[in-house]
This record gives sequence, C-alpha cells and structure tokens, in this order.
Amino acid sequence: MTKIKRYAIDTEVTGSDKWIGSDGGAMNRTKNFTPVGLSDFLNKSRMIQMPNALTFKYDTVEVGDDRATGSISFSTEVGPIVSLSSLSSFMIHNRTTKGKVSVNFLQGLSGNLFLLQKDSDPDHFGIFKMTSYSQNINEPSFYDVECEFIQGHGSIEEDEDYFVSLLQIDVLSDKHLAVNQIAALPTWTIVHNLNKFPSVTIVDSSDNIVVGDVVYINENELKINFTATFSGKAYLN
Repeated sequence: MTKIKRYAIDTEVTGSDKWIGSDGGAMNRTKNFTPVGLSDFLNKSRMIQMPNALTFKYDTVEVGDDRATGSISFSTEVGPIVSLSSLSSFMIHNRTTKGKVSVNFLQGLSGNLFLLQKDSDPDHFGIFKMTSYSQNINEPSFYDVECEFIQGHGSIEEDEDYFVSLLQIDVLSDKHLAVNQIAALPTWTIVHNLNKFPSVTIVDSSDNIVVGDVVYINENELKINFTATFSGKAYLN
C-alpha cells in the first residue's frame, strides 16, 4: 500500500471530495466522509455561529416563574408568538445561551442599529434602533431594552434562538445612557462607552433629583461621589 505522505495534495477542495474516517454512530466502522456532509453537520448542530452575533432564546414567563438564563423575554407576558414589528421593549439576560457575558457588547448597541434574527430561519428578522439599555432594578441579571422598529419580517417564537448583532454605529446622533445603580454606595463607578464626557443627572429610588460630585476618568468612564450611601439611577447625555 502506498504511504499517505506520497499522495498528491488536493489544493481545490470540492463538495464531492472524500476522506476516510471512523463513524462514531456505527461502532467506529470505517467510512467515507465529504465536505458537504461536514458542512451540513456544522450548520445543523450550530457549532459555528456568526462571530459578531450573540444568541438568546425567547422565553415566555408566567407569573411566579423565573426568567431563563440566556433569554429574551417581556416584562409582562404577551404570548408565545410576537410580531417583530410590534417590539418596542424587551428584557435580555446578561449572558447568552452559551453562557458568555454580553453586557458591554449590548451596552455598545445603545443608540445604534441592531439586528434581531431567528437562528433557524434568517427570513424572520427585525432591524431596530436601540434607544435605551439599562439594568433592571428588580432582576439585576436582566437589562431593559427600549427600541424602535425600522424594518423586518416575521415573529419571535417561544423557545427559538435569536441572534443579536450590531448593524450600524450611529456617529451623527448624540449618545445617551440610563444606568440603574442597584447597590447603595457612596461612590458609583460607571463605564458608559459613550466616547465623550457626558452631562449627568442623578435621581434616587423615588425619582428625586440629587447632587453628586462627578469625576471623569476618561471619555468612557466616570465616578460619582456622594455624602451618603444610596441607590438610584444616573442619566448620561
């Protein structure tokens, strides 16, 4: 038998090429495999995903139920099938279905266009502009997203996976951000990624305006010092 190293190298791979391997589903019997078969497996198993997209599952939440990790849901249950064109707000977990932390990426979508697209059917998609992104004060593992529907087709369906991906950075409009400070602290540290020194308005948990000493670390981070510890919200413009 000719040694493998003596075979010529094929530099033009096609879908009908073959290589020999062991079939793990058939007692490791030796079989031929093709690039087309491998491609189908990778697509169906979702082992390769869009590098600039995050995946979340649409979760319906009944009264008394906990929201699922890696999910998108609504603050008030609206049903298992929701038209994408009707979306103006939703809640999203701070981790993807794969357990990856997504807070900073999603915060970067604020003020920009993003795509929400069904994993198994790309024809179900919505293009939105994210107008607000802030931590939910009652469920700190989730963030409240407010958005404007631009265009799209189809619906989001219960227990289906959806990609969230940046489409376009809006460099013309002014950036803003609302930040919920859950823990009562004398100093709030805020990483806002707005690429500017924003004006800051602070309210306490009763929405009363309070005064703090704002210290700008750089164009993307600031600290607010107070004379007492409390929680509330900071509006950055």
